[in-house]
Amino acid sequence: MILHLKQVIDPGTLTAVREKLAGQTFTDGKLTAGWAAKELKNNQQLEKTKAADGIIELLLKRMRAASGVDSAMRPKQFARVMINRYAEGEFYGMHMDDALMAGIRTDISFTLGLTSLQDYTGGALTIDDSSGQRSWRLDAGDLLIYPSHYLHQVEPVEHGERLAMVGWVQSLVRDPQQREILFDLQAAVKTEHELNGHSEQFFRLTKSYQNLLRRWVS
Repeated sequence: MILHLKQVIDPGTLTAVREKLAGQTFTDGKLTAGWAAKELKNNQQLEKTKAADGIIELLLKRMRAASGVDSAMRPKQFARVMINRYAEGEFYGMHMDDALMAGIRTDISFTLGLTSLQDYTGGALTIDDSSGQRSWRLDAGDLLIYPSHYLHQVEPVEHGERLAMVGWVQSLVRDPQQREILFDLQAAVKTEHELNGHSEQFFRLTKSYQNLLRRWVS
């Protein structure tokens, strides 16, 4: 499942984050790239400091509070989270994310846009799946969640600057198809309750959802 959620972070938080980032130091993105990706990576990443950790912690908290985020990822633990920056001409060529980061399996990748679409051109996130290549340009507050087993790239920024928070998650539900089934079933449970309360159908859907969750979580 590839999921594009819009405006998961409120504009006030995004403005405050961008103001804080303006005073932070960014370093060469190659420092965290795997050996094969170093030749393909041309961007910058936020230097790890106490202030940087605070910014990331705030964004993660607000992101996970948004509807649909945790139910899509089922996070067990976050392998790595960072903020990157792409200036004009910078890019990250087609690559595969590492299966293990800090000894943690990466099941899910995510990108949270921090820059308004009006402030940059280019910089699309392109994912190569079984249907071919698809691209997303993320607005400020937009979140793209996708399985880490896809090849993907960030196309060159043509004008302006692209800021984003990116991260990798080990999920409680390892299989992406199972995660999608649970996501859809949970949505069906909520919709049925909103429409008909504690109906017979609500209990039937709840039973199936909870028992599948119990069966697949590890």
